[in-house]
Amino acid sequence: MSKGDNRLKILYVLDELKENSKHKTDTEEDRFLSANYLIGVLSEKYDLSADRKSVYNYIESLIKYGYDIEKSRRGYYLKEHYRVDEEELELAELKMIVDALSASRFISAKKTKGIIKKLRLLTDSDGEYLLNRQLYHEKAIKSNNSSVIYSIDAIYSAITENRKISFKYQKIVVDYGLSGGMLVSENRQGDDHKDKIYVQSPYALVWKNEYYYLICFDSVSNSSKTFRVDRMKDVTVLEGEKRDGGRFFEEINITEYANTAFSMYGGETIEIVLRVKNELASVIADRFGTDISVYHDEDENYFRCSVKVQKSRQFFSWLSGFGGDLTLVYPEKLKKDYVAYLQNILKHYDI
Repeated sequence: MSKGDNRLKILYVLDELKENSKHKTDTEEDRFLSANYLIGVLSEKYDLSADRKSVYNYIESLIKYGYDIEKSRRGYYLKEHYRVDEEELELAELKMIVDALSASRFISAKKTKGIIKKLRLLTDSDGEYLLNRQLYHEKAIKSNNSSVIYSIDAIYSAITENRKISFKYQKIVVDYGLSGGMLVSENRQGDDHKDKIYVQSPYALVWKNEYYYLICFDSVSNSSKTFRVDRMKDVTVLEGEKRDGGRFFEEINITEYANTAFSMYGGETIEIVLRVKNELASVIADRFGTDISVYHDEDENYFRCSVKVQKSRQFFSWLSGFGGDLTLVYPEKLKKDYVAYLQNILKHYDI
């Protein structure tokens, strides 16, 4: 008769599967733990009896709970490779984080390298090559603002504490020197060329189009405004000034606001109808999500959908990129504005 606690059998089986998943094996077949092996472990290590049916039930319960266990005629294998503890990051997870950092535009190259060095400390000596991984992605145009992560931290603090923030906002301008022109970041405005200080009420950070954007309430214009965080500098939480615009943001859905904006250049929100070629269904899903109204078109090669957008030149630019495969059907006023936009572009081409 077993002397151990029978209620712990399933946990002991899980422990064995976790331990086994840490180790490499010579062949694919060797990685599986058989039911007989697990029965033996329960008996020898924990003085508990079990049969094959019990082990099968334990495995099924663990799978239902969410563990990714591979089953074969040879036994069972927990597909969480090389995990030392549930609280620790796997090497594969660290690789993914390194790739995301390398591709991220809003983090400077210097800050990226520093964070990757710290991530290396979370793994063993084999993780040394993390610094030398080559990710074949579209070349990331990195920000030159090394303080962006501290700006994000200050913004979150201000939102939590219901405070306004102040900051300088860099814009890209053309600077012509003796050796020619170049693009530079600049904040100075007006005849006195002094740095402009913005004071805003922050309400949400949004990750969109590979950048962080801050959605604020501007007390002067009594409207929402959007700023790219990697262009913000000297972000300061204003301790004595509470945020304005609470009622304004109670009436809008931040997620919906971000989804309707194109390149985060906001404008008037309008409900529109688009006529879309069937092959572009994924484009619509990527842009607006799948929870939208879709209708039949008279041409079976097309469909129509109703979505909300913020009127802007960026929306018109996005629309024109698909030519006749994606066209604006409604409303008429917006269609006229879009045609005027296209005609204005044609004026610049002397053909």
